[in-house]
Amino acid sequence: MQFRVPVQTLRDRIKGRIDPANLKNEVTLFSSEEELSLVEHVEVLSQLGYGITNNKRKEL
Repeated sequence: MQFRVPVQTLRDRIKGRIDPANLKNEVTLFSSEEELSLVEHVEVLSQLGYGITNNKRKEL
């Protein structure tokens, strides 16, 4: 387990038992605008038939 997140925490997140809006100590890496831009970029690459490598993802 790379990030050492408890399995139950992941299950709770998936099932909607944890509302991310109520988490106070969560540090974000990207702003909402940056995250949306990244998602759009990856979606365009996917539509063009290009995958994204882990190294390229880390560079973004």
